[in-house]
Amino acid sequence: MKTLVVAMAVLLGAGKLANAAPKPKWVSFKSNLLNIVVSVPSDWMATKIPKALAFHYDDLTGGTAGIGILKSSQIGSIQEAADKEFQIAGRPADWVRGNATVGGMKAIKIAGMDAKDPSKRIVHYYVETPNGIYIIQCIG
Repeated sequence: MKTLVVAMAVLLGAGKLANAAPKPKWVSFKSNLLNIVVSVPSDWMATKIPKALAFHYDDLTGGTAGIGILKSSQIGSIQEAADKEFQIAGRPADWVRGNATVGGMKAIKIAGMDAKDPSKRIVHYYVETPNGIYIIQCIG
């Protein structure tokens, strides 16, 4: 079983505050359905979504961040899954798509503004695993 540790301080841009803030405690969540373990800071809230592990954080200034991991029900390649997301979102002009690796596995990364809320940024990874395509969605 793979362990996926999420460094959300980078997503939130909190790296500059690392010296001032106490080190966060991490909590692990296991999904037998997805066959993964995910560790997130203890002040993140789990979001109940069937067939996914998802978490969100809302800070005192109104900022928000979230992460979700799910297994794609789509049959095909990671290229086809990424193409479908571009099509559903209306091919936003600021989205950037490129090749990546996640845990040594082939992936496609999509980054840009959230098509539903331009004040938020997204990063999505489509990861090709021996057990199928996994999608990691980050928003902040």
